[in-house]
Amino acid sequence: MNFRQITLLLLCAVAFFALPSLVQAQEQEAQSLCFPGTGKTVVVKSFIGGEAHDSYALHLRAGRKFSVTIESKANRAGFTVSTSEFGEQVSFGKFNGKNTWTGTIPETGVYFISVVAHPDAHYTLRVTRE
Repeated sequence: MNFRQITLLLLCAVAFFALPSLVQAQEQEAQSLCFPGTGKTVVVKSFIGGEAHDSYALHLRAGRKFSVTIESKANRAGFTVSTSEFGEQVSFGKFNGKNTWTGTIPETGVYFISVVAHPDAHYTLRVTRE
């Protein structure tokens, strides 16, 4: 492993153990997402419904472009990208259609993806970095 890979693994480990204690959701804690090794995409398959939401936290570096895509039957699931778990959609980036968002990170930090559906949905969330 090179220095960059070790640093990435350490950041993911810190995020995995530190974020749940720092960020509390109403029903559950945000799940930390880490890109595997030198991988560029993280895929999450899950189910959400009713008043609940799923939250995912990512540590991203400034200047890095990333995109988020969600797929669900009848397009019932949607998401927001924010700088806090219950925050408003970030002002940078844009949606390309209804299900894909792309943006370039302005500041290194933790970003959140919150998934909702009504009444419910099985969904696949893809987060890709460039």
